[in-house]
Amino acid sequence: MMELLGASAAVIALLFIAYFVGSKKKREGLAWLEARPGDVSRLYLRAAPEIDAYWLHAEMKNGKKRVIAAPWEVEETLRRLASSGLRLSAEDQATLDATLARESVTQGDSRQHAHGTVLRRRAQA
Repeated sequence: MMELLGASAAVIALLFIAYFVGSKKKREGLAWLEARPGDVSRLYLRAAPEIDAYWLHAEMKNGKKRVIAAPWEVEETLRRLASSGLRLSAEDQATLDATLARESVTQGDSRQHAHGTVLRRRAQA
């Protein structure tokens, strides 16, 4: 039992460390992009089909590529980078807008469904 507990604690510790190292690397990369926007050749989206969303990537003029935002951070990161003059291509922006529109419709449907359920329950009572 103690071995299982120790192994579980080790796995949790490794996941915790990996999360913070990755987060730090992403923040440093984003700060570098803001400081040197001229070294960026393009921003682009990469699909994450398992969650029906997109990761934001940057490609540098030297050919290196870097992930700079998770799907839940894309809009905020793009707003932040816009002040540096960095933007998505028109095609990627259209893809992002379509995804955001789908999400808002889906969230609106779930709110309407939840609201309708509450109304039906009140009517039955």
